[in-house]
Amino acid sequence: MIALFRHWELKGAALVLATALWVFVTTSEKGEVVLSAPVELDALPPGLEVVGERPESVDVQLHGLRALLARLGPEQVRARVSLAGVRPGEVVLRLLPEHIVVPPGITVLRVSPSRVRLVVRPSGSSRLEGVPEGSRT
Repeated sequence: MIALFRHWELKGAALVLATALWVFVTTSEKGEVVLSAPVELDALPPGLEVVGERPESVDVQLHGLRALLARLGPEQVRARVSLAGVRPGEVVLRLLPEHIVVPPGITVLRVSPSRVRLVVRPSGSSRLEGVPEGSRT
């Protein structure tokens, strides 16, 4: 029994060092995950509106510490697309990793689809394409 307590300071220091090393290794592992991010349309010029189909979400591949990725909630990731300067008609916008809002410490590797197609028209325009004004009911 006496041999167990001999050099207890060294044994305690070894235990603390081993625990610290274990914590470091388990928290520094990196990983990747693919999540669905809702698409937010920002900065639509006044007098314009988006009509027709618009993407609800895009898939984003994220890279970071496993601990951060495990705590990542779906409300923390979103694709923010700026429509500043668009004109009426069909608009194709590229989605880059910079357009994805993520918490610090997480990197966006890929966005899929990488392009979004939208149709923009003047607000309040009820004109139907190919139908003369007088023939609508």
